[in-house]
Amino acid sequence: MRVLIAAASVCGLLLVAAGAIGAHMVPVEATRQWDSALLFGFVHTLAALAAAALNLRTRMALISGWVFVAGVLLFSGVQVAKLLTVSAGASPFDALTMLVPVGGIAFMLGWGLLAIAALMPAKES
Repeated sequence: MRVLIAAASVCGLLLVAAGAIGAHMVPVEATRQWDSALLFGFVHTLAALAAAALNLRTRMALISGWVFVAGVLLFSGVQVAKLLTVSAGASPFDALTMLVPVGGIAFMLGWGLLAIAALMPAKES
């Protein structure tokens, strides 16, 4: 669980840094996409922390937290990287755009797994 908390914390740190950088670099026409990427990233970073911090003590809770982290990287990370590196209408991350919906699916899967974990009996430590 500690590694999951550390990974989610690094996601949060990177999202804050991206927000600060993006406030000065993202073109006005991309702010809606930028705001969505950051919002979804922060919400699911907090969900990963909740999955680790809740007293569920199940493998399913741990898996849900890692699925949230994967979703943050795929959904928010790809969008942020793409928007920060766009030059003359193209970005080196354009080829990874197809991973954004996979990140969205990971978010939904994470919520489902967390719900299952909440309904499972907690393991005693």
